[in-house]
Amino acid sequence: MTLGSVNRLEHSLGSIRPGLTEGPQALSLAEQIATQLADSIINEEYAPGARIHEIAVSEQFQVSRGPVREALRILENAGLVSIQPRRGAIVTNLTVAEVDDIFEIRAVLVGLAARRLARSSPPKNLSQIEERIAKLQHLTTQADQDAARYVTISQELSFLLCAGTGSEQLTSIVYSLFHQTIRYTRIGLSTPERRQTSAKTWAKLLEYIRAGAEDDAERTARELVDNSRAMAIKMLRSEEGTS
Repeated sequence: MTLGSVNRLEHSLGSIRPGLTEGPQALSLAEQIATQLADSIINEEYAPGARIHEIAVSEQFQVSRGPVREALRILENAGLVSIQPRRGAIVTNLTVAEVDDIFEIRAVLVGLAARRLARSSPPKNLSQIEERIAKLQHLTTQADQDAARYVTISQELSFLLCAGTGSEQLTSIVYSLFHQTIRYTRIGLSTPERRQTSAKTWAKLLEYIRAGAEDDAERTARELVDNSRAMAIKMLRSEEGTS
C-alpha cells in the first residue's frame, strides 16, 4: 500500500458517479461496483441491517450477477457487509464493543506511524501533511462547515502518516481498517467542537513530528483516534438508550 491509496481515497469517499469508469488503469468491474456500493454504505444510503439485493445492483449497473457477487465479497472482506445464508448481503452494524476494539487497534497503529515519522530525518510527506492540516483549520472556520470533507481530509492525513514511514505492512493494515471505521469516525467528528479540537490536535502533532519528539508525536496521534472513538461510542450508546 503506497501513496496511490491516499490519492484514491477522495474518490472512495466522494459522490457516486453514474456509470462505470474505463481505461487502462481502471479498476476491475467488480472493484468499481464495490467502490460505489461502499460509497452508498458510508453515506448511509444503505442503513445498517439493510439487505443489498443482487438483482437490483445488477440492474443498476447493467451487468450480470457474477461481478455483483464478487463485489459483495469484496465488501464482506472490508467489513461493510455480512453475507448470510438465504438472506444475502446485509450491511453490518458494529456494536459499541466492536467500535471500541477496532478504534483502539487503530490508535496504536497510527501512534506507531507518528513515532516512526518523527524519528526519520527528515520526516517524509510533511508538506502534504501541512497542506491538509491547513485545509482542516480552514474548514473549522467556516459558518457552514463541510463535515464530510473534514472526515475525508483527516483520513488522508492518517494514510500520509503511515506512508511516510515507508512501511507497506503498516500502511496496508491501517487501510484495511478504513472501511470498518469510517462510518464511526464520521460520528466521532460530527460536531463543530470536535472538529475544532481535532484540527488543533493535528497541528500539535505536526509540531512534534518536526521537532523529532517521538513520545509526544505518538501520544498525540493516539489522542486523535481516541477522541473520535470516545465521541462515537457516546453517541452510539445514546442512540441505544444506554449510559
